Order: sequence, then C-alpha cells, then structure tokens
Amino acid sequence: MTRRIALVCLFCALMTWAAIAQAEPAKITLTLPKPHQVVQRIGVAPGAGFAHVSVQGKLSAERASDVVWECRLITVGERQTAVQDVEWTRMNVIVNGTTWDSSVRVPAGKWYRLEIRLIVAKEPVAVGAVEPIGAGEVFVVAGQSYATNCNDERFNVTDPPGRVVAFDSANNSWRVAHDPQPTGDASDGGSIWPPLGDALAKELVVPIAFANVAVGATSSTQWMPEVELHNRLTQVGKTLGRFRAVLWQQGESDVIAKTSTEKYVTNLQTIRMTAAKSWGFEPPWLLAKSTHHPTVYNDVEGEGRIRAAIDELTAKHPGFRPGPDTDALQGEHRGDAKSRRHFSGIGQRRAAELWFAAIRKELLPDPNAAGALRVGLAEVDITPPAGFPMAGYYHERLADGTLDPLRAKAIVFREGGTEAALVGCDLIGIATDLSRAVRQLASAKTGIPASNIVIAATHSHTAPDYMKELYLHLGNAPQDPQRKAYIEKLIGGLVEAIATAHAAAKPAALEYGAAIQTMPVAFNRRFVMRDGSVRTWQSYENPDVVRAAGPIDPEISLLALRDFDGTTRGILSNFALHLDTVGGQKWSADYPYFIEQTLRKSIGPDIVSIFGTGCCGDINHVNPRSRDRNQPDVIGGSIGTSIQRQLNQLTPIERPELVVKSRVVRLPLQDATKEEVARAITILAAASRKEKVDFFDHVDAYKKLMLDQLRHREPHANTAEHITWGLSRSLAGVGETLPVDVTVMTLGHDVAIVCLPGEVFVELGLAIKQGSPFRTTLVIELSNAVETIYIPHRAAFAGGSYEVTNSALQPGSGEMLVEAALTLLREAATHTRRDVEKPSEK
Repeated sequence: MTRRIALVCLFCALMTWAAIAQAEPAKITLTLPKPHQVVQRIGVAPGAGFAHVSVQGKLSAERASDVVWECRLITVGERQTAVQDVEWTRMNVIVNGTTWDSSVRVPAGKWYRLEIRLIVAKEPVAVGAVEPIGAGEVFVVAGQSYATNCNDERFNVTDPPGRVVAFDSANNSWRVAHDPQPTGDASDGGSIWPPLGDALAKELVVPIAFANVAVGATSSTQWMPEVELHNRLTQVGKTLGRFRAVLWQQGESDVIAKTSTEKYVTNLQTIRMTAAKSWGFEPPWLLAKSTHHPTVYNDVEGEGRIRAAIDELTAKHPGFRPGPDTDALQGEHRGDAKSRRHFSGIGQRRAAELWFAAIRKELLPDPNAAGALRVGLAEVDITPPAGFPMAGYYHERLADGTLDPLRAKAIVFREGGTEAALVGCDLIGIATDLSRAVRQLASAKTGIPASNIVIAATHSHTAPDYMKELYLHLGNAPQDPQRKAYIEKLIGGLVEAIATAHAAAKPAALEYGAAIQTMPVAFNRRFVMRDGSVRTWQSYENPDVVRAAGPIDPEISLLALRDFDGTTRGILSNFALHLDTVGGQKWSADYPYFIEQTLRKSIGPDIVSIFGTGCCGDINHVNPRSRDRNQPDVIGGSIGTSIQRQLNQLTPIERPELVVKSRVVRLPLQDATKEEVARAITILAAASRKEKVDFFDHVDAYKKLMLDQLRHREPHANTAEHITWGLSRSLAGVGETLPVDVTVMTLGHDVAIVCLPGEVFVELGLAIKQGSPFRTTLVIELSNAVETIYIPHRAAFAGGSYEVTNSALQPGSGEMLVEAALTLLREAATHTRRDVEKPSEK
C-alpha cells in the first residue's frame, strides 16, 4: 500500500511539473549578485583571472529536489556575445525552501549577463537573470574629506563599457562610479576615484570597484574599534567578501588633534588588525600622506608627526604599504577659500595619477623584476617494484602490488640571491644517509646550498623499508640487484625532482592561510588512566580511561602557488595526522593521495599537491569513541574538501622576501649498555622465530640496537645482522648526542615553514605555532632525519607508553627543538634587506 501511494504521489508531481513546463516559465529572483557588482578576482595579470561569484535567490514556491539547475554567462557591452552561441552548464545548488544559493566561476575582464534557469523534463520552468556583473579589482576607501566628495570638480567615468563602479553601503547596491561617490558623509562635490578607476580599468583590462566609507573631518581615533565608523568599515568588508586593498587617505584631523607619532601608529595598527579579524583575511593597507590643509591650519610640525607615523607603519609594520604623497600637491592643485578648499580639478586628476602609481607599484608585482619571487614545482615517481620490503612494522612485509603511486614532490623558491628547496616524499621517514646524499648531489647540480634543501617524509606505512638497502649501497656491500637499482632510483629521483623544479622556477604569486578541519579525522591516541599512567591506543569503552592525554591540531596550514593569470599550479598543505590508514601489502601514499585527487577534481588535473605532515607523534585516525575507522579516501577527501573551500579565502603574500635559516641541534641520546644489547638480540631472535614476544619489549629491543650503533664507535653487536631500518653510515658512532637540522624558510612577514626531524608530539608543534611571529606557520616533521624516532615532550616522558618506549632521545629534546625553531623564526622575522626609510621632510 505504501509503495502504491508513493507511485501515485510521484505521478501527480510529474503531471504538475508537466503542466508547469507547458506554461510560461516562472521568474527566479536573484538577490546576489547585484547589477553592476564586481567581485575580487584571483590573479593580477591584465585581463586575466577569475572569481567564484556567490549566486543567491528566491523562488516563488518550493521546487522538487530533482530539478536541474543551469546557468550561462553572456558578455555584454562593446563585444556582446550572441545568446545562441552560449551553452548552458549545470549548477550545484543548495535549496532551502524558497531560497537557494550556489556559485559561478566568472572570468575577469568583461561585463556579463548571468542567466539562471530550472529544467524539468528538458523544459525550462523558471528563469532569472542579472546584469552586468564582473570579476576584477575591488578596493575599500577609508579616511576623511580628501577621500570623499569634498573636492572641486565632479568627474564621470569615461571607461567605454562603464567598468568603474561604486558600492553604496547605505542601500547595498552598486552603480557606475560617477561623482558624487556614495560615501559615509553628506558631501556632494567631486572625488579622485573616477579618474583613478578609468586608469586602472585601462591598465588592467578588468572592472574596477570602490567601496567608499570615508567621512570628512574624522581622526584616527574615530576609526577605532567599538566606534560606528569602524563598524561600518568592517561591515562593508564582510559584504564584499574579498577585495584587493584598503586605500587610506587621512591625517588632517590628527594634525589638528595633535596626535603623536606613536599614537597614530598604534591607532592604525589596532584599526587594521581588528578589521582583519572581522574579515577573516588581511588585505594590505596603502597609506596616503594626506596631512596638509593650507586654508585650515599651518602646522608643519604636526604634519611631520603624522608623516613620520606613516613612514614607520609602511617601513616596519606588516600589512601597511606606501600610498601616494598627496601633500606634495600644492598651488594650482588645491582649491582656494572660495572653493571646497580641498583638491582642485587639476589636483584631483594628479592625486588619481599618484594613487595609480602607488597601486601599480605596491599591489601589482612585476614578473620581470630582478628580485621577483620565482617558484618551481616538480614531481617524480619513486614507487619500488613488487617484492621490495615495506616499512611501518616490526616484521618483514614484501609488497605484492600498487594501490597508488609513491612520489617525491619538490618546490623550489628563488628570490634575489636566495634559493631553497623542499621535497615531500611518500616515505615512512628520511634517513640521514638519504638526506645527506640527495642534498649534496642536488646542491652540486642546482647551486642551492645544501643547508637550504629539506627532504621530508609523509610517513606512509605502505612505503618502502629502504634503510638497510641504502646502508648496503653506500657501503658498497653485496646486495640484491633489484634492490640496489631501487636505491639508485630513489636517490636519483629526489635529485631529479629538485633539479627539475629549479629549472622550472618562474614568477609566481603566493597566497597563504589556513582551513579548519571540522570533520573529525584526527584523534590524540594517548590516554590518562585512572591509576595515573598514560597508555596509547585505548578506547572509551575501557572504564579505566579518564581522558585524552593531549590535544589535536585541527588547522590545515596552506600555501598556494598561482600564476599571474590566476591559474593554481600547486598547493602545499600541512596537517597533523599519522599516516597509517591503509594497511595491506600494496604501495600507497595513504590519505594524501586522496587529498591530491580531491584537489585535482575541483581545480585541474595538473595541480601539484605537496603534503607536509604536521607534528603528529601522538595523533592518529582512530576515534576512541567508535569502533568504525575512517578509511583513507574518506580522510583525504574530507581534508581536500576543507582545503578547496578555503582556497578563495587565501591572502596574497606581502613582499615575498625569502629568508632561510638553519641550525644543527645536538639532541641527547639514550644509551644502550652491553647487557641491554645482549638482551635485545635475544628478544629479536625470538620474534624472528615467531615466538610470542611482548610488543613493548620488541620495540625497546629494536631501539637498543639502533642506539648501540649510534652511541658507540665499537658497537656491542653487528647491528646490520639484526635490524633493517635505523642503520646509518653517516651517524654511526656519533656519540652521546644526535646532530639534527632545524630549518626555517620564511616568505615576507606572512609565512614560515619550519622543518623538524623525527615524529614530533603535537603539543610541541602547537608551541611553535603559538610563538611564531608569522601569520601562517607550517610545521613539518620527519625532515632530513628519522633516527630520533619519536620526540615526546617532557610530560609525556613522565607518562610513558609506546611513543616514549620508541624514542631514542633523552627528555627535554623536544623542548630543545621548539627553542631552536622559535629562535630561527625570530631571526628571520627581524631580517630584512629593505632599508628603513627615514621620515620625509616637506
């Protein structure tokens, strides 16, 4: 009966839709985008780039969920596209009753008519449209009267397609930016923005938009948080979503108020940072020197204080950049007492020219400049053959096939005379022997200093156990020819990746930020028990479990590499989650492979996705509250989706000066006595005979034999007879301390990449992020050395359990790495090749 009723209902619904389809299509009301709206593009090249434009609307009645939504963009203006030549494409739409939302990718450069339609039985049942809309450059204008309509001559936009528009925040609408501008005051004269917009539209060949919230006679104090002007500023920024920069034209009222240099600096820092927090990104602020008003006061000293503050802000404080010096416009550029007493028509045009020059210099990078940042990407296959040993466990596993290929992915940065390379490898760890060999060969081939090259492992447990074969190869010892060939492929492949990326380096735009992984995929795997101990791998079904012993890090730190036309070439992502989600005996890159597949599906098949494993020594994918485990495709797909959603919210790097700092830190090793080594050999021999051996005893025995080789010039045992991973030519007999590299690469004041050895506890990574002076800090573990094994913090050593048992280090080693990293970060943050400008004198 239930099935019969359902069929009847379905038949009635189809008949209803058929009747609707035969009628005139209903109207779809589009609430976004608005007519004449411009959305900030991705990309900076003239006429290039795109924007993902939010599309929202209302329906006259609820629609069936199986309706097909379609859209198309038709160019309007000088070269209008014939409607019949434009195909409809399907849209992914979220419907909530009679409201709906979606997004459309809009190419930058032209005006478009956006058409939407609903299809049932191949016939349109509802249609809607909005025009013109565009993707281009959007600027927020703030300040006082020189930025509003308090100037002498009203200008009209002269760009033939009318691609210079203004946002009216009072009624949430857009229009062509003829004077007077919709500002925050009641001024009704002329402004400097139509001629600036015309010049930018001509130069950049894209629509230009101004959202002007300036108000005459306002001091910096009146723009501080909790004041109406600041609220208006932040609300406009939220409405726009993204924009290129804030254009700040203000200062006269602070001269009158006798604001000190220090106070003005503090005020603007507070205004910018509070606004950025509200917006969710940090656009640059271009500061005009606008302190002079010849008919109101004569205060050279007061003007000098504000000009000095602007010099200090733009020279020393990230986020601020030099705008035009409009104080230099005197004489005929100023109106007299009979006029509006600001810029004359001549002065308005000249101020627009100065703004144009500042925007072009500060916001539009010159790819041909000698010191311009260049970035190269490359990837090579490092998949071993079937039959090669697999890593990750304490018994031999030989691979019998491939689920997905293993790769080494390199990114090379070049700026000025500085170069650096980072290689992410689908390996369980990077033996010091491997990193030293690759770095030396790659340095000789490319000229990049070996200390500026980092080889990092993702920690896949379905990757090769290559260390003994590398040990034999470097010692010219006899070995299986197939295994020898793979070691040569591995070393050569990593060197090739660096050399290819180095050769491919070209001008690029970098953007940074972070996504938050909201779907639970990462869990702290250590637990405090009722007896006060700490145990790894527990479940809340165990009544003795009290709580997790530590946090997780839900942040996915991101660095996106784009061409100047907006094309995304590569994404470096960093997340703290152990890679042991696959199992079996087939090669696999684990969940980062599915991150890559998700990004390639949404962005393009050629994108290079480089994954840097965050500090996750105590983090895995097992939910202690559930018996179900997420599979690698679910984990990688979810992380990839989180990344993809954030890509349009990333912030361009300001002045991407490359700084590389590296330090050798000597970490204190545990010891291995003769008696401990003898016991370890007995335990490993029993395990090899398949006898039952306590797991923790097995782990400790393996570690003791590693330590025997590292600590002693004359080891108590022939280590190579008993273990495979952990053997080292370069570290054999190193003594009481293990020398490891901590490397920091920074890009401007915005991004830092911190590279640490070993498997580092999440708390240590969070401490580095917390203390970093950079806005986004990627902390990548398992870099250049794995012989530390786990690196717990001091409190974890007191708690014990697996990770402590499987650490080669003394307590306090993790804190030494944090101290070294923060020291290098501070050094990098204070390093600059730009001379600090002295306050200018008028």
